[in-house]
Amino acid sequence: MTIDTNSSLHPAIDTPEVHGAIDQIIDGIRKAQEAIDGVRPPLPEREAEAKSLIETFGEARGRGLVFPLMGSGLGRGALVELTDGSVKYDFITGIGVNAFGHGDLDIIRTTLMAATGDVVMQGNLQCNRDAVDFSETLLDAAAGNGDRVLKHCFLTNSGALANENALKICMQKTCGAPRVLTFEHCFAGRTTTMAQIGDSAGGRMGIPLNLEVEYLPFFDPADPDGSTQAAILQIEEAIRRYPHQHCCLVMEPVQGEGGFNLAPREFFEPLMKRAKEAGIPVWFDEVQSFGRTESMFRYQELGVQPDVVSIGKMSQACATLFTAEMNPRPGLLSATFIGSTASFKVGRRMLERLQSEGAYGKDGRNARLHTVFREAAAELVNANPQHFPSLKDHSRPAHPDEVIGGAGCMMRLSPYGGDAKRIKSLLNRMFDAGVIAFYCGHGPFHLRFLPPLGVLQESDIREVIRIVSESLEETE
Repeated sequence: MTIDTNSSLHPAIDTPEVHGAIDQIIDGIRKAQEAIDGVRPPLPEREAEAKSLIETFGEARGRGLVFPLMGSGLGRGALVELTDGSVKYDFITGIGVNAFGHGDLDIIRTTLMAATGDVVMQGNLQCNRDAVDFSETLLDAAAGNGDRVLKHCFLTNSGALANENALKICMQKTCGAPRVLTFEHCFAGRTTTMAQIGDSAGGRMGIPLNLEVEYLPFFDPADPDGSTQAAILQIEEAIRRYPHQHCCLVMEPVQGEGGFNLAPREFFEPLMKRAKEAGIPVWFDEVQSFGRTESMFRYQELGVQPDVVSIGKMSQACATLFTAEMNPRPGLLSATFIGSTASFKVGRRMLERLQSEGAYGKDGRNARLHTVFREAAAELVNANPQHFPSLKDHSRPAHPDEVIGGAGCMMRLSPYGGDAKRIKSLLNRMFDAGVIAFYCGHGPFHLRFLPPLGVLQESDIREVIRIVSESLEETE
């Protein structure tokens, strides 16, 4: 792998000795990875210690882990070794964070180079050029081949804080308008304010509510015209009822937690147009979709131009991008940390590799991987109609298109009519068989896959679907 010269060492330590030491570390990791060549069960001699670690961590944080899942620090591509010595396919990647899987030697090299820097964490008061390089990479990618409409980039170290900053920018622009327009089944993060925006009662249970949020109906592929008109009518009613009281219209171009729900340009465009006519800023929350579909920014596929965009997860460091008109006054945005040196260097390296290695476009790698997923999943659905009833009428088998969804490397599969309890049991069986995945949706529920798009192979997808097939039968 050719190393990005922008990730090179400081001239003072750019010496043969330092490069040689890094080469030795990489060679040692490469040799250790040779043992990671497929799924394997736990190693008896490591199970007791692994169980103790997981129990200790659960006690320390006050709640156990969803899965007995703790990495050992070794992995290879889509495969990860756990502390019990087992090896599994990681098809959720920390809810999309580990976009280049486990143990990618180029990413490790970039991280080691970052570790030679003089600080671990960079902040708003003092940062190094890594923050500049990362910001410029994002702004250039957002511009595509055109002008920079999104002219500014404010960095932070979590997706929820990127969203908090987006909301503050919109509120200040609208002179403190107290209401938010968004969509049913949305998710925005777990801060006090973002939990109020997200359409999940459990996320805000016990939290005093101080934000007025109105939920528009989201696009329904079974009724495209009807659902679009319903959303238009509702936004018209909201604007009529509360004139000049909305600070933003916020939308996920692909709903993440809500079920990997998609909507076309024809759905978003009239809503955005109406919002802008009413002076309501338009904010795209791309924290989960960023980088994973046919464009680095999903909104670019929709042919629409937002005022504010928030990104995170696979980017390693997170950010809020916004137009010159939305640039807030001094004092509104700040934080001690904006990210680590490694997160800036690695995040930039990941984005450059995705662009240079052909991830994007209608015939790009992300699109091809999604086609392979749909083909393999369709074979699974057709071979197991008893496990894939229609989500709308459980008495009949589903057509594959009804129970297979998502875009790019956001992949969804819906067995058991979307029954939450049965899907969670299936996830546990899949875990035991060698696949780490998760669920999404609010009913129906779905299997959710966020595989490591940067290193994912077609054979990984087919093997994971094979394991899902073997895990479908319920024995309890």
